[in-house]
Order: sequence, then C-alpha cells, then structure tokens
Amino acid sequence: MNQSEANDQSQPMPMIVVVLDGEQTWLGTAVDDDAALTLWATMSEDPANWDEVAAYWPRYRCPGVCEFLDGLPFRPCDRCDALQAVDGHGRWLAIDLTQKRVIAGVGLETVGRDATLAIVTDENGNRHCPLPIHLPPWWELHESASAEIVKTQRENEVQIPRTNRTVLFGSAMVDGLASRILQVVAEGRLPKLNDEAIDGETGVPEASHLLHALTVEVHRDWLMTSRTDLRGRCPRELLHGSHHWSGSIIDGQRLRFETGAGMIAAPDDLIGYDDAPMGREEMIIYFDVCREVIQSGWFWCQKELETGADADQFSNGDRQSRLAAFLADVRDSWLQSPFEGGSPASFIVECSRRRVPRGSEVPIQGMDGCESPQHLPDCDCPICDMMASEMFGVGFTSLDGHHLELDEEFAFSTHEFFEDWQREQDEYRAFSEKFNREQAEREARLAAGEREEDVYASAWSSPMTDGNLPGDPNGYLKLSFRLAEIMSDLECLGADGDALKNLNLSFRDYRQDGNKNNAAAKEKLQHLLNEAADRFPGVLPKVADFQSQLDERERAALNTDGNDWLEDQFPF
Repeated sequence: MNQSEANDQSQPMPMIVVVLDGEQTWLGTAVDDDAALTLWATMSEDPANWDEVAAYWPRYRCPGVCEFLDGLPFRPCDRCDALQAVDGHGRWLAIDLTQKRVIAGVGLETVGRDATLAIVTDENGNRHCPLPIHLPPWWELHESASAEIVKTQRENEVQIPRTNRTVLFGSAMVDGLASRILQVVAEGRLPKLNDEAIDGETGVPEASHLLHALTVEVHRDWLMTSRTDLRGRCPRELLHGSHHWSGSIIDGQRLRFETGAGMIAAPDDLIGYDDAPMGREEMIIYFDVCREVIQSGWFWCQKELETGADADQFSNGDRQSRLAAFLADVRDSWLQSPFEGGSPASFIVECSRRRVPRGSEVPIQGMDGCESPQHLPDCDCPICDMMASEMFGVGFTSLDGHHLELDEEFAFSTHEFFEDWQREQDEYRAFSEKFNREQAEREARLAAGEREEDVYASAWSSPMTDGNLPGDPNGYLKLSFRLAEIMSDLECLGADGDALKNLNLSFRDYRQDGNKNNAAAKEKLQHLLNEAADRFPGVLPKVADFQSQLDERERAALNTDGNDWLEDQFPF
C-alpha cells in the first residue's frame, strides 16, 4: 500500500445527512463533519423548518464552516431516496424538524443532549472554537441508531411548554390583580399606610408587615388560580418548563463570545417566538413587575379612601376600570425603566427571550440596545474601577432570583415542581439550624474568654496567596483589595469624598501606566497615601505595608518580562 492509499483510508467516510422538513426532504451525501455537527448544534434552538435553521446558523458556525446554510452540499430529494441513501451507510445523521428528532447512525461518535465540542484544532494540537449543543427537552435523541428508526414515528407526543404572554403581561393580568386588590379593600383589610406602629415580631412598621402579607396573598392567588383562557391551567405553569435549556443556550453563546465569536441574538420573527417557552430571567422580571403593580395598587386605593370613598364600595365597575388603567401605566413604565440601576427590564426580557447573554456594553447583532455599564462612573471603589475598565474581560450580568424564595411560598419559587422546592426548603432549614448552633457555640467561646482570628475581618488577615491572584498577572487586584480597605477606613474616620476620589484616580493612573515608566504615577499615589496617613494616623500601618507592596510589585516587574509573567500565570 502506498502512502496516498494509506492517507485515503485514514480519512473518515463521507457523512450522509438527511433533513426532514414536513413535505420537503433535504439530502447531503458528502457533508463535512464540522458542518454536520454545526447543523446538529443548531437544533438546540428548536427550529421549525429549514428556513429557521438558516436563521439560527450564524449563532453556531465556526471558521472553516460555510458562512450561510445554502453553502452546504444539500439538495431537495424524494423522501424514499433519502432514506435509501441512509440505509446500509454507517456514518449518517438524520434530523426531523417536524417530529423534533435527531437520529445518528452507528458510525458516529456519541455526543449526547448536552455537550460542548471543539471544532478547530491548531498546528499544536490545541482545540478551539466551542460548539455548544443543548437539545430542547421535547426533542428526541437516538444515537448509534438503526436506519429503521428514521422511518418510524417518534415515541412520545411533542409537548412544548408554550407561554401565553398576552395573558401573563396583558390586560388579563392587570384586570386580575386590580380585582383582587379591590376585593381586599372592600373587605376592610387594607391597613392605614401611614400607621407608624411597630410589629413586635418583625421589628418593621405594622402597616408594612400587613401590606406585604396582602401583596403575597394577591400575587399567589393570581399565579395559582386556573383560567379558562389558559385552558384550565394557572399562570404559574406558564413560567416554567424550559429554564435549564434556555440558560444552557445562553451560557453556550457567552462561551462562544469569550473565545472570539460575535454576539448574535436569536431571531424574533420566526414561528413560535410569541409563545416560546419562558427563560429564567424573564420569569424573575415577571415576579418583580407583578409586585410593582400590586404595591402601586395599594397606594392608589389609599388615595381613594382619603378622598372619602367607602371601602365597601370598592368593587364597583367604574373604580375597577380606573384602577386597571392606572396599573397598566405602572406596568408599562416599570418595564421601560432601569432595573436596579442597570438596563431596562424590557431589555432583560428581550435578551432572555432571544437567548443571548448580557455583557456590559457588548453590541448584539440583531438588537438595537446593549447591556448598560455595570459600574457607575463616580464609584470610588478601586475594585469596581478595575472591573469597569474590563481588566478581567467583559463583565456579564445575570439575575439569580434569590428574592423569589424569600416568602417561602412555592407559588413564587424558581423551582417548577413542589417536590424540588420542598427539598430545598428542608436543606435551607437544616443549614440555618446548623449555622445558628455554630454561632451560639462561637459566642459562648468568646464569652468564656477564648480568642479566635477572623480571617474575613481584613484584607491583611485573609489567607491571600503570596503570589498573584488567578487572572491577575500584574498583581493589581490584590493591591486593589487592600487599597479599598484603606479607603473604607478613611471614610469611617471622616475623610472627604474628594480625597477618596483622588486616591482611586491615582491608583487607576498607576495601573494604566503598566509595568514601565510609571514612576510619576507611583509617586503621586504614594504622596496621597502619605497625606492620608498624616491626617488619620490610624491607617498608617496599612498604608506603610501597602507602600512596601508597591515596591515589591515593581521589583517583580523588573525581573521578568510580560510574556514570561503571562506564561507563569497561564501555562496552557
């Protein structure tokens, strides 16, 4: 056997790919492996037809794979001819867009429902270009399968957790909450909101405590009551069913961006977009908008009562219409307002629905807006300033939804099933009991005169490594923690805001000057620190140690060049 024959035998057989799209069948008899895997990954988006596959294709393609789907070697063909091409061929892949199935032949390596593949291998054997695959839970996957499976029907009926946003966000939600609010008022249960009496158990104003309980009641009743316009389902059921899938796709798109790919939003003009399953962040925003609407409803009712209206007349139709109109304005205004000082809530919802991560000021292809900066420009914290300057890469933002669990109500939980929520409640309870027990034991030891070191009390007492922190090859992050503590001490001692701002700006100049030619920036920073120590002697020990660490960092920088330093930190 000559060398060329050996090379030919080492190459894999051409892959046959069949795509079933309703009455249309597409056949590729010699599809490149990377292109076939990219096609497989695109099924993560739940495309309804071949055109939608083409629309999702840019979110998954890597260099070396054709830019557009029509660049693949596919042709329309008869369904029987396509199935005959697969039969008896080991390396084949069949995708059924109608029955939501991926079927792979015995000649293909198993991939699984959730995987991240590396498409490109460089000359050194390193793998690059991540290709995330996260099939929706309603898709079937058959690997190492017989060609006969392609000819059969899927095992179970396709059940997609559709979301009726017209009911959830529209007039049905506003009318439903308005009716429940007015019913509470008509029953005489609305407390006087200006009552300053303190609740003995909670330590908060009694009116606030009672009002929160009423808010929980109204919110829970809205979510947990079945409706005819939802075919007997309750609104809560529409909030769940696809959080893990949606979150996995968003994480995959973030990974692709962090390794050089563009940020591309899923299209919003495809079949099923309006009632597509709800992601986790959209659900969290929905919780908050409901709470905002309900809270505003209480104050509206309070003003009505102050005008002399009788509480028992609050269920009449005119007041219902006026309150509903008011609450609709509250809903619309809140959704367009910055959420916790960041991007508008409506933008967060759109990113969740279009399955794209929110990176600070990162342009998103297909969307007009982008995530607002994470840190305010007038923040005087050196740690925040480092993050704002993107020294550690783009800052990504997400909502964890912890506040949905604070009421200890299954109705609001991020868990879909009661059993999972109950299990977590039991774990929280056990953790709380353990924490309280250990805290009581610690306090008893301290009362008995025992001393113990609190490693979290100070950046100087924490067990920081002698070297640089991970991801911080120049040593600035460790310095920023210590400078932040010095500045916090100065603020407690009465230092004015300008002095703190100047310290932060001086440290920024020192960082941005790099390892060389920063003598002037260093001298200015040390001068400001000395001035602070002269005025507030209590910070002198920390200032002196910080100054010595500046000198140590400079000596280390002179003894190595930047490339060696990076290789030490990132040997891979």
